Amino acid sequence: MKLRFKPSRNVASYSTLAISIAMAITLGLPGAASDNRFVQQVRQQLMQAGVALGISGSYQLSHEPYLGDIGHNQKDYFYLNLNSGSSYILVGVCDEDCRDIDLSLYDENNNLIDSDTALDDYPMVEVDPKWSGRFKVEVTMANCNASTCYYGVGVFAR
Repeated sequence: MKLRFKPSRNVASYSTLAISIAMAITLGLPGAASDNRFVQQVRQQLMQAGVALGISGSYQLSHEPYLGDIGHNQKDYFYLNLNSGSSYILVGVCDEDCRDIDLSLYDENNNLIDSDTALDDYPMVEVDPKWSGRFKVEVTMANCNASTCYYGVGVFAR
């Protein structure tokens, strides 16, 4: 288990959030990818992150989780629409072949909002948008011990 959160003991919230995250992650994957053990690892870690954030900080999954795979020192990008008045935490996770993954969040003018480039495999970035808009997420696979590593990014809001 890679993530290190300290959730409370609210079992009802845990069950509800775990089910909703599991459904979102499962529905967001193509059928062929769902059998991949590395994708399964990423799914499990995103569920753990979501449960921990939901119980300890009242965050809920706000977007469909983004899943992908890239090689060592490669980058991937995707875009999110975020709303002012909400607080967001983006959590990155990766499979067992990954040793370091980084996240950076940019606004529509390509200004860096937040980044987590620490030497770890569970980056988190936060934002309280001052305006609603389109934001770019940059995923960097800083250390992958295979030809490609699978990763996932969960977006949680309150």
